[in-house]
Amino acid sequence: MATDRMNDLRAFKGFIEGRLAGAGDAPTLDEALIDWQLANQDDVELQGAVEAIREGLADAEAGRLIPARDAIDEVRRKHGLPPLP
Repeated sequence: MATDRMNDLRAFKGFIEGRLAGAGDAPTLDEALIDWQLANQDDVELQGAVEAIREGLADAEAGRLIPARDAIDEVRRKHGLPPLP
C-alpha cells in the first residue's frame, strides 16, 4: 500500500470526515477501514486483486466451484472454529 499515506492519521481523519459528510448511512468501522485500504492500494496490489478476481471468474466459468457451506466449513476448520449448526 502507499505506506506513507496509509499510516497518515490526518489523511485518515480527512477520509472519514468526508465519508461521514456524504449522503446515506455512515459506514461501520470495518467498512471505513476496508474503503481506506482500497483507496490507498498501490498499483501492484491493485493488479494482484484484479488478477485474483479474474482467476475466480475463470474458475466459476469452468465449473470449478464448491458449495458455499463447504467453503465456510473449510475456513472454520482451518482456523479452529466450531462447525456451524
